This record gives sequence, structure tokens and C-alpha cells, in this order.
Amino acid sequence: MLVNDCIKEFGNALKDRLDPEIVDYAIDYINHSESILAFETLCDHIADFDVKISSEEYQKILKIVKLLDLKLDSRYLYINPNK
Repeated sequence: MLVNDCIKEFGNALKDRLDPEIVDYAIDYINHSESILAFETLCDHIADFDVKISSEEYQKILKIVKLLDLKLDSRYLYINPNK
């Protein structure tokens, strides 16, 4: 699965806990070749709106971090549901 598809799937799964318009706006960054910004925005919204995610969803976050070759920093560690 391509990283953009992973980000879209992850974002769409949040629509029952985040305003769907906010999710769609973040995902739309992908259409402008801004995959990292789309993913970071989704993660920031999880933190900002105190969205509860599952361990499985967090594993998807870690996978996307790796696919995008990002540094595993506080942006991602903060939303770990197992902390």
C-alpha cells in the first residue's frame, strides 16, 4: 500500500472522533504533494482535540512515520495510547 493510501485510510478512520471536515482538509494536502503535512496535521489534531486512538491505530502511525522517513519525536510519542 502506498504511503498516501495509508494516510488517507488512517484519516478516514478518525472521522467518527474528529470533525470530518477537519480530517478532509488535512487529507487534501496529499493532493498538493504534501503527504508529510497531511500526516502531521492529522497527528496534531489527535493531540489538540484529545482524540483517543487504539494501540492498532498507533501502530499505523508508527508505520507511516517509518514510510515517510520521519523522526519519531514528541509529536508522535505524545499521542501514544499506551503511555
